[in-house]
Amino acid sequence: MNRPFLTLLATGLSLIPALAAAETLPLPLTGPAYTAANEAYSAYERKDYDLAIAKAREALRQRADVPRLNTLIELAERDKKLRDHPRRAASSRAAASPGFAAASQGFKAYDREQFGLAAQSARKAIAQAPRRRDYRLLLVDSLERQQHLEDADQAVSDALGTFANDATLLMRRNTIRRQLAVPLATQGYRALEQGNAALAVDRARKAVAWAPEVSANQQLLISALLSAKDYPAAEQAASDALAVDDRHAAPWVLRSYARNRQGKTQAAQDDLNRAQSLAGLSAREVRDLRSALAQSSPPALECQESTYGLTCALSGNTGALAPVSDLQLAYDRVRAGDDGAAHAAFRKADAATPLPSAAAQDAAYNAMRVHEDDEAVAYFKRVIDGQKTAETPMSAQQLFDTRRTVGDVSRAMGLTSTTSYRGSSGLSGAPSTNSSSGSESNDLLQNSTELSWRPLGYRNARFVELYGRITDTLWSKNSDSDTGADALQGALGVRVKPFSSVNIMAALERTFPLGSSNVDGDWLVRLGYGSSIGTDLRVDVPSWWTSQLYAEVGHYINDSRNYFNSEWQVGRSYAIGGTGSRWVTFPHVVAAIDYDSKMKSGSNGDFSSGDAGGIGVGNNVRYWFREDAYNAPRSYVDFSLQYRARVFGEDRAKGVFARLTYSY
Repeated sequence: MNRPFLTLLATGLSLIPALAAAETLPLPLTGPAYTAANEAYSAYERKDYDLAIAKAREALRQRADVPRLNTLIELAERDKKLRDHPRRAASSRAAASPGFAAASQGFKAYDREQFGLAAQSARKAIAQAPRRRDYRLLLVDSLERQQHLEDADQAVSDALGTFANDATLLMRRNTIRRQLAVPLATQGYRALEQGNAALAVDRARKAVAWAPEVSANQQLLISALLSAKDYPAAEQAASDALAVDDRHAAPWVLRSYARNRQGKTQAAQDDLNRAQSLAGLSAREVRDLRSALAQSSPPALECQESTYGLTCALSGNTGALAPVSDLQLAYDRVRAGDDGAAHAAFRKADAATPLPSAAAQDAAYNAMRVHEDDEAVAYFKRVIDGQKTAETPMSAQQLFDTRRTVGDVSRAMGLTSTTSYRGSSGLSGAPSTNSSSGSESNDLLQNSTELSWRPLGYRNARFVELYGRITDTLWSKNSDSDTGADALQGALGVRVKPFSSVNIMAALERTFPLGSSNVDGDWLVRLGYGSSIGTDLRVDVPSWWTSQLYAEVGHYINDSRNYFNSEWQVGRSYAIGGTGSRWVTFPHVVAAIDYDSKMKSGSNGDFSSGDAGGIGVGNNVRYWFREDAYNAPRSYVDFSLQYRARVFGEDRAKGVFARLTYSY
């Protein structure tokens, strides 16, 4: 073919086979959303419906794209009513939530990327509750993730037998069938390139059978039939393609050639005129096209492989090939789990054309996963700026959560000062008992002030912190205990949070005396775990359920001393002054347990177990501050007052406990 013909075809006759269109399968949950969702399913299985609802809502705020969490909330609310009103629903209670036990296992397996187990669990759930559409979709998603596409297509067809004409299922079937057509079309194009027209026709017919709406499949079949010199069949295939979509010039050109080979001159001319109007060709280009179509060989297809299959043109000019967009490639790499390649594709797409708000947010989370914190923050800030002109802006809470993420990711330094009366300081503070004096009483007032630094950044919530701490006993009821300058001690250490989705921390620190202190230095190894819901500020409701648990175990190496302490609070937080207030009060019930091997004794006829456990009630008042347009409040002052009754162990488990925390 001559050069003008190649040029004019490049203007409008490209065959772009969107063979594996950018379908977005539900991404497995990760990070805090995974933790909250997993705890929600576990709570539901324990019939703790209130906690299940709260945890599911917590996860849903962070991942609004996971509709199955709404299903969990719906079922938990329903079963809670069945539990609370047994007489009203006695007959239906035994049948509550059929299939959900199996489905919840499937959802959890899906989030762990155990897609085979997810599919197996989904089949069990469907057998028990065939009219649950979300169970059907879980099976389809799991099979697609494993690339078991024919099984997925059958699962969709089975679902449509129950949910006829369901738009979501019909769309999923189309997408799956397009994917099934990809390898067949690829084989067909390769066979055509190698001159094997019979094989090309066979593969093209099968590709068209799966996805007749994909123009590339139709045009492959027409071209294969033209190469086989089966002009009547090629004309019919072109007519079939035009019946599906007549807005592209290429099928008109191919049918014009097929008709011209059969001597249908006027019909061929009519098709060529239609192609001219669609492609906007000049008179000279039409003349060149007529000359090319008069040749003995049909217009040639040239194809190039891409992530989505093949991109082809009716030309030998590779400049006519239409590229797959970098943004499509980015999402494809995200689905494949290749965050590094996705990050490069997002960056390239953004350099060409600034990403829209939704894509920028996806790029930000991707940047977090590859530990590009500065880029993630920059993307998030653009998302926040874009809310001013967005057609569908985020809700107030979604915007707040985005600002919270900016603050978490960008934080490099932290300062915490806690003054406690008979209380513990949690995962990042000092141990709870009087380690400096060895006193058997905890009736004392202590302060612990710590400065921390993350040298490697946030690392998708898998950070390393270096810290220094000064601890002092300010007052003690026991006159034999060291206080003031005699109890002053410092600590230097490193702690590691190895998992994004589980709040476990391990630490190693060296304690040492300061000034005239009488305390002995030691090495301390610590391991802590924390779990919470609703501890952050909410700006969309005036009150919300809140729960926080921490537990810590530690070992002083030189002193051969072990300790354990834990505290669980559950209650409801209230915004003082109404929705959006930065003042929050948190009335709660509390359960606490602690153990210290140094307090265990059996001398002089007395016995001390070293452990203590109590339950009680309390209230926290917290004020949040230090926020700006891009950061949610990054600092707070919190005062907690509790009264506990002894349940077991030593008397130190009972009484008044107070804690004042300043976190910057």
